[in-house]
Amino acid sequence: MNRWLAGCLLLGMCTSSLLAQNKTPSTNSSAPVESEADHAAKRVEIRKLIRLTGAANVSADALRQIIEPLRADFPQVPEEFWNTFIKEVHSDELIDLVIPIYDKYYTRGEIEDLMHFYQSPVGQKTIQVLPKLSLEAINAGQEWGRMVADRAMRKLKEQGFDKTSSLQSVPPRQ
Repeated sequence: MNRWLAGCLLLGMCTSSLLAQNKTPSTNSSAPVESEADHAAKRVEIRKLIRLTGAANVSADALRQIIEPLRADFPQVPEEFWNTFIKEVHSDELIDLVIPIYDKYYTRGEIEDLMHFYQSPVGQKTIQVLPKLSLEAINAGQEWGRMVADRAMRKLKEQGFDKTSSLQSVPPRQ
């Protein structure tokens, strides 16, 4: 079950890296209040942006890929569950959940700027390479984590800690 949770967390991280830019929300209280029509139009633009980038499809594909190792880890779960789960992945549902997040962090003008960017040659390239870049970055992060863990284990071993417990090894009596 821990792999299931880890898979869901990984999906969330991948989705957020694919769907979000690291911006902070505007807290300018003097900003004009949007009319309902403007707000609805902004949400339409957000939907277009998400579709343009293909972010929802990438996230749905990532979810489908996460299912494969989970199938192996949970052989007691019927195959029909996994098949039904995959059939129930609808990217439009994810888009509906993500629109309010974009709405929270971006103005309509910023959404338009992002649309222009993603329609540019470098934006199109970003759309193409971001899934591969993200996967390679995740792999690099995992490798780095292993390196850090190995160094920490070596240092603890040098200090006399047994690698199988949190207790310091007791030197044998002479």
